[in-house]
Amino acid sequence: MPTTTPSSTDPCDGDEIMTMRQSSNFKRLWLDNRGAVLVLCAEACGSCMDAIARYLQLGENAMHPFQVIFARMSMTLVLSTTYMLWTKGPKFMMGHAKIRSWLICRALFGFFGLFCLYYSVHYLPLAEATIFRFLVPLVTTISCALLLHQSFTGGEFVASILALTGIVIIAHPTNINTHFHNKGLEHYGNDLEKVSPMQRTIAIFVASLGVLAASGAYTCIRMIGERAHALLSVIYFSIAGTIGPLLIILLIPGISFTTPRGWQWAFLVLLGLLGFALQFLLTKGLQLDTNGRATSMLYSQIIFALLLDWLLWGNLPNPWSLIGGALVITSTVGSAVAKSSSQRNKVLGKNDEERPLLVNRTEAEDTGPDQVTDHEPQ
Repeated sequence: MPTTTPSSTDPCDGDEIMTMRQSSNFKRLWLDNRGAVLVLCAEACGSCMDAIARYLQLGENAMHPFQVIFARMSMTLVLSTTYMLWTKGPKFMMGHAKIRSWLICRALFGFFGLFCLYYSVHYLPLAEATIFRFLVPLVTTISCALLLHQSFTGGEFVASILALTGIVIIAHPTNINTHFHNKGLEHYGNDLEKVSPMQRTIAIFVASLGVLAASGAYTCIRMIGERAHALLSVIYFSIAGTIGPLLIILLIPGISFTTPRGWQWAFLVLLGLLGFALQFLLTKGLQLDTNGRATSMLYSQIIFALLLDWLLWGNLPNPWSLIGGALVITSTVGSAVAKSSSQRNKVLGKNDEERPLLVNRTEAEDTGPDQVTDHEPQ
């Protein structure tokens, strides 16, 4: 007696196969780009954090930059310490004795760099202050070449010159002459943000000092290598960013705490949460990056800064800032892409991934996949 077999052309089966394929394609798309998405979210958090810091320093109830730093870093300290105690235990809190001096130097450089950043955003549009951050990798390359005897190529030298030219264009030094001949003010968005040419020039100078400080912090991190959990560097930085402003506010006349009003309380809390979210998302994104896309997302912060400048303060960059900013970003991105390509060529055929500078595996306290990358340029 003949037997019948089930039909293989059931329309329901075809729909299920199509759904599975779409789900598989979406999953593959997510897996290929999840690192870039997380870094993009991290840069959005960073720009929002800077915008909040700028807002808190403006208006009738304006806060001093040291108070803003204290609010942000104290919460980062609490969250980072809680995470370390929960995952690693108390023995990880001090770090190896041989690298504590580098951790302290990293913290002091970072604290000074953060102050320079928050000072500059008080007098500069958010986008302009953000552009200075793109100088940090180039200056770090120069400092590592001088102190750690790393290679410094001709292309990196050209990129440094172009970036420096961009900063000079952003500053457009004619404003200095304007200050001595005309006491006029530059307007950035509203009456609360009247900035004289001299104030702008000083802010640019302070932002440049912040670049040097951030580069010093990065150089210290390079010196530490994998001999300490990277979040330990953040904790040391947070301690300096909490105790330093507190002592300055308490001891120096003319600098005092301003009691927050209304929404300022919420913004202070949000400032700390965004700072920690920046660290977490950036870390996870760079860890998951396998194709270099996440690294390219680091430069998206300028887009968020421009958008927030326009939405919150009605600021649009002038031609000087556009030309100078384009030079800085182009030179920095070009240098980073060239270095990344060179590093990939060097590791072709090797089984081990390229290790950070000065790695001492026998002294490493933690080299697990949950290390936190301290990317913030402070």
